[in-house]
Amino acid sequence: MVNALQVSELTLPGPVSPSQATAAPPAKPCVISCEVGPAYRQALLDLFARSSPDTRRSRFHQALSVFPQRYLDEILTGRQPALVARDTCQEENHGKVFGLASATPAALGTAEFAVWIDDAWQGHGVGTLLVRGILRLLAEQGTHTAIGIMEPDNLAIRRLVGRIAPGAAARFEDGMIVVSVPLPDWAAAQSAGS
Repeated sequence: MVNALQVSELTLPGPVSPSQATAAPPAKPCVISCEVGPAYRQALLDLFARSSPDTRRSRFHQALSVFPQRYLDEILTGRQPALVARDTCQEENHGKVFGLASATPAALGTAEFAVWIDDAWQGHGVGTLLVRGILRLLAEQGTHTAIGIMEPDNLAIRRLVGRIAPGAAARFEDGMIVVSVPLPDWAAAQSAGS
């Protein structure tokens, strides 16, 4: 899938292991790409394998031991818009996928979006970049409302969505928090802020 949102860059220091905590690696651009296709299959399977049970539960709302095949097929074939963040920061990880954002139609004019970040890259701005990217992509495609479904204890994604889409409405439904982002308003605010 190719559209106006092809590449965005974010300067990130990269994940820091406890042994590297005193000396952060030099910052280089990291890339987000909407061209998710069959070539990303193994990289996405690797992302799943690296993800902790808590990260899998936060993304899929249940503990999974295998990547859901239907979901994988839908993002790889473009039936679901999807963006990946891949590592161009560290030579040893070049091309490694460390984040995925995707969306699926939920109703006429509405799409459900989700984001999934490699445990080591959480808290480094990757989620912010991917959520902005998927919301922009949905707005460009004419979607009117983007919804995200979050577990109540996932404070990081709740704060992230609150920062990126302060006009989003939230409601509690079936034990989950459902946020609704009115995309025309969000896109107008983004344009005004740039």
